[in-house]
Amino acid sequence: MARFFTSFKFRAVLFFIAVCVLALLYSYFIADTIQTRITDAQMTKVDGKFMIATEDRPFINEDVWYRLKFDSGTIQNDAIRLKGKPVKIKKYGWRIPMLSQYENVVSIKEVK
Repeated sequence: MARFFTSFKFRAVLFFIAVCVLALLYSYFIADTIQTRITDAQMTKVDGKFMIATEDRPFINEDVWYRLKFDSGTIQNDAIRLKGKPVKIKKYGWRIPMLSQYENVVSIKEVK
């Protein structure tokens, strides 16, 4: 049994699992940017989260301690101000409709 844990196959499987886990974490936590147009944003919270609707898909905007993001009110105000204009939204996370999970907005910038 001790030979199994030192074998090449075991190490290859362990390496593959580690790469898959790192790829999942990377795809969730690393922010990416999309260009879209905001169709709706309101200052009222739904289930404790701000919602932002765009031409592409909906997003949430909530404070998150592990990203040191505590400015969701400011970002929501920017979303309301930029409604109907082309914007770049920096976001992270996954959109899983079955679980009602949305991507979280990190920042919103107007495209000029």
